[in-house]
Amino acid sequence: MLQSKITLHPAVLADSLPIAQLHNAAFANDDLLETMYGPLTQNDTPFANDLQKIIADDPYSRITKAIDTASGQIVAWSWWSLYPDAEAHATAAEEARKRGTNPPAASLCPRLYLDYQDLKARMREKWIGGRPVASKLASLLQRLIWVLGLRLIAWVVLQVLAVHPDYQGRGIGTQLLMVGVEEARRLGLPAWLEASEAGYSVYRRCGFVDAERMELDFGKYGLSGMEQVYCMLMDDVEQSSASTVDK
Repeated sequence: MLQSKITLHPAVLADSLPIAQLHNAAFANDDLLETMYGPLTQNDTPFANDLQKIIADDPYSRITKAIDTASGQIVAWSWWSLYPDAEAHATAAEEARKRGTNPPAASLCPRLYLDYQDLKARMREKWIGGRPVASKLASLLQRLIWVLGLRLIAWVVLQVLAVHPDYQGRGIGTQLLMVGVEEARRLGLPAWLEASEAGYSVYRRCGFVDAERMELDFGKYGLSGMEQVYCMLMDDVEQSSASTVDK
């Protein structure tokens, strides 16, 4: 029997549907996601189409897949965004804000979706927001300074980290997390993410600290329960140390 080994590779266009399916399997019991986006099915064509566009066209996105060499299957993936300057970051934030004003057709509670996206946008603006530069020349200068290794308003942001349920607890999530953490260290940039309670301890052990907490009272929407999302950052990236932990 072949020994299972996990290898990391950049995602390609053909991976769009498989990683969308994996994401929905990984978060099948996530009440917040299901309420905002609707049932997380294995035929999520809209999500797959979005991922395909990101892989093809987004110069700041790094989607990495983890493959089990014994089966050849994708078993986990991560999506990091690397913004080299304030202009790139502000443009992406504005595009995300616009997307956040259009709830998915399958949403079980469009109002919750809108409120969450607005809250997330305000949190990011508060903690990692930056104004776009005033001119093309200033933008070029910012990019040059970034290449030379000096810090401006630039960030590395974890958008998604998903591990198939059958492969959780093996440290694969940590491997994918460290793809972005190591890149942030190399560039001397701070990193940001929003964490569920399930992933919170992993991020803490890898060097992220609490910035603020988002609380969503489902009772406000005629539902029951509370949901907490942890906003976390790693600011002193050059000195942060990461331990190997399982996810």
